[in-house]
Amino acid sequence: MSKQEAIKVPSKLDTALDAIRAVKDVASLVKERSLLNRAPKGDGHSVMVLPGFMTSDPATAFLRKQLRKFGYNAQPWKLGVNLGPTGSRDIENLLSERVKELYLTSGHRISLVGWSLGGVLAREVARKHPEMIRQVITLASPIGGSMENTSLWDIYIKIFGRNMSKEELAERVEKIRHPVPGVAFTSIYTKQDGVVAWQIAKVDETELSQNIAVGASHLGIIFNPRALYVMADRLAMPDNQWKRMDEGTLRLLT
Repeated sequence: MSKQEAIKVPSKLDTALDAIRAVKDVASLVKERSLLNRAPKGDGHSVMVLPGFMTSDPATAFLRKQLRKFGYNAQPWKLGVNLGPTGSRDIENLLSERVKELYLTSGHRISLVGWSLGGVLAREVARKHPEMIRQVITLASPIGGSMENTSLWDIYIKIFGRNMSKEELAERVEKIRHPVPGVAFTSIYTKQDGVVAWQIAKVDETELSQNIAVGASHLGIIFNPRALYVMADRLAMPDNQWKRMDEGTLRLLT
């Protein structure tokens, strides 16, 4: 993320308006059906979908259904409500066990799709088990900066039950921002995000990572046809043959 980009943290009003804009994302499924019909078809490999903060598998049911239509073995995370690494549950180790389970039962490397906070967890579990992960795709996830730059930070801190020191927070942010060696990564973000400051939904790009913007809301991005098309395009690449989305394909999304 460029240090010159000024970060404007979304307000609670922005979040409320984001929920209204999400209706437009759902409605666009009909208007842009032809785009989804042109999406590349998959090879059947397993894709685990991680829900956003304070949501669970029912919230990503449509996304998993669409991924199955694209030709993937889309699976829920099966870990209940996503409250992040908080409380008495060691969510990161539980997620590791879930990844191992799906990797072993499928017999091949799996892909991870994470919405919002789910994307942060997806990236971190890929860091722990890169040999099991084919690629990671995040949707409006705060993977390039501090969660202080979200409209839900105060709620997140209350669930933690304590305030993290500036040093602890900076250390965690730096760890999350650091690339995951050997794992392909795509961040799908939106400049209309009403929850996460869009600048922190991006990472420094490399040969194995790319940021792709779509016009969507934070809450509705999992229904947005253009975001769905990007997922289909990225997931369709053969294992170990990932490459950045070309300019011609990107123009389809503008």
